[in-house]
Amino acid sequence: MTALIIEDEIPAGKRLEKLLNQKGFTVLTILVSVKKAFKWLQENNHPEFVFIDIKLRDGNSFQLLEKFQITSKIIVTTAYDDFALKAFEHNAIDYLLKPIDEKKLDKMIGKLNKFQGNQEFKLDNFTEIKYKNSFLIPIGNLLKKIENHDITTFFSEDNASFLTTNQGRILPVNYSLEKLEQEVDPNIFFRISRKYLINRNYIRKVYTKNQISISIENHEEELKVSRLRMKNFLEWYKK
Repeated sequence: MTALIIEDEIPAGKRLEKLLNQKGFTVLTILVSVKKAFKWLQENNHPEFVFIDIKLRDGNSFQLLEKFQITSKIIVTTAYDDFALKAFEHNAIDYLLKPIDEKKLDKMIGKLNKFQGNQEFKLDNFTEIKYKNSFLIPIGNLLKKIENHDITTFFSEDNASFLTTNQGRILPVNYSLEKLEQEVDPNIFFRISRKYLINRNYIRKVYTKNQISISIENHEEELKVSRLRMKNFLEWYKK
């Protein structure tokens, strides 16, 4: 697996290179500017993946993407979350916020493996994650086991997390939404916003006027997909 890193923050570039090497990638080089990236891509065969920051020393990497046809799969790595839609317009396959979380990098690699279903994209050093199938929820003096297939959503409110069941119950859960996103099967659950993680099996309708909204079983209000997550949601939902 070959990769190119376009990143002007040297420590961030070196850290990403180390993570990628650990996961079976061969990082060809790290480039720190639009000018150097343009020259390198003109003179070399393109790698399978390009990890590219948005703001570089001599400009914006969208200048590069607009002027040059990159045949690699593009993963945007940036400290800013307001370039997501533009990144996806340039066919980025993922958008990782810096500092890059290794678990989110693993998750991206896992998605590639699932989407491609092809041995070419299997990474020997990627360890399959085992996802939780149920949660033990305290109810009075009892612990009740709630199976994933009975959970319609997880959501956060007032610095606490809750789950909703297919019977309309709302129960506290002792995990942050960030932790839950890592613990549950991404084929079944998707984080649509900072507040909600939803179960695909309880989606009743998806509305796409102006912004994506979702009707969930036993939920009175429609849930909105954040603009940052819209393209990933549509890719996930159509599987």
